[in-house]
Formats: sequence, C-alpha cells, structure tokens
Amino acid sequence: MGGRKRRRKILKRPPKRIPKVFSCPHCDTRSVTVELDRKRGVAIVQCGNCRLKVEIKIPEVFEEVHAFNKFVDLYYEGKIEAL
Repeated sequence: MGGRKRRRKILKRPPKRIPKVFSCPHCDTRSVTVELDRKRGVAIVQCGNCRLKVEIKIPEVFEEVHAFNKFVDLYYEGKIEAL
C-alpha cells in the first residue's frame, strides 16, 4: 500500500543586500569603501588598494551605492584622475 504523500517544504530566498564594498574602476579590485557624512552632504569614496580618494557632494537621500555610481561616472568621464 502506498504511503501518504508528503508536502514539500517551501524554500525562501534570502533578500538581496546592497553591498558595502565595491570594485575599483582604476585597479579593478574589490576594495572601494564609501563613507557618508550627511551633515556636510559629502560622500568619501576611497580605494584601499590604489589609494584613489574622492569627496563627492551628494543629496541627503543618497545611499552608499548611489555615491559609488556617481564616482564611477565621474571617473569614466575623466573628471577624476588617478595618482
């Protein structure tokens, strides 16, 4: 005789998280950190490998990922020079 059909457990996918460390457009290593100073309205974007460092003015609603994307755009436009 056949047994009772078992119900399969539903697997939940973990939610995607916004990264805290990003890839450097200059040296291509995963070592860029972003610090937000909301009082001054500035984001400090810094690479731990090649020491590329920039301060970018940002609006209050920006998060780390937005500041990093603005940094990458400025780098590829040639407005940021690497040492």
